Amino acid sequence: MSVGHGTRTVVTITVAVACVSGLVAGSRQSPLALSALTVPAAVLPNGCALTPPPAPTPAPAGTVTLTQLPARSEFPTNPWTGTDRKMVAAVHKAIDLTTRARPLPDLPPTAFRGVAATERQWTDNILEAYRATYMSVGGGVDVFAVTFNDPKLTVAPESVSAALNPPRGFTTRLVRGATVVRVSASTSAACFGAVRTHIESLK
Repeated sequence: MSVGHGTRTVVTITVAVACVSGLVAGSRQSPLALSALTVPAAVLPNGCALTPPPAPTPAPAGTVTLTQLPARSEFPTNPWTGTDRKMVAAVHKAIDLTTRARPLPDLPPTAFRGVAATERQWTDNILEAYRATYMSVGGGVDVFAVTFNDPKLTVAPESVSAALNPPRGFTTRLVRGATVVRVSASTSAACFGAVRTHIESLK
């Protein structure tokens, strides 16, 4: 009898451990796919749509062109997702930079190394970035997002400048897991609201 009772106890404990392990695994949130940030066209209000990416300007025959970083409004695709370090930095700054960049004075080489280290802070610990632009009659809506390798890094940096110079228009900063999203618009309330509502619905 004692042997059989012991066997049943082992089986019960094994099943309990398996159930607990399953609950822990199920409670872990999967990382947000940045492609999910793109709002389906069917839920966008009339006159609000993704803008096409800028068409490349053909170079004159016989000339040699150099690859350059696209400007903020000239990402190669819309929406854009990638890991290009310069673009990642531009996206991260659009999310959390609250002070305007100023021209750098004449600095010694050691100071420039410090500047380079500061620039790297905009790309450190970021796995991927996202950017999309929607256009409507009232103006454009920009969506910027970065995914960190640690959810703790999504905390918004404190800034006196942000309090003294609040951004104009509509803007909101959202956190979804390890991803930070900034949605901004100048005057288009309807398009901005639809984009924000979609992103807020993501888990």
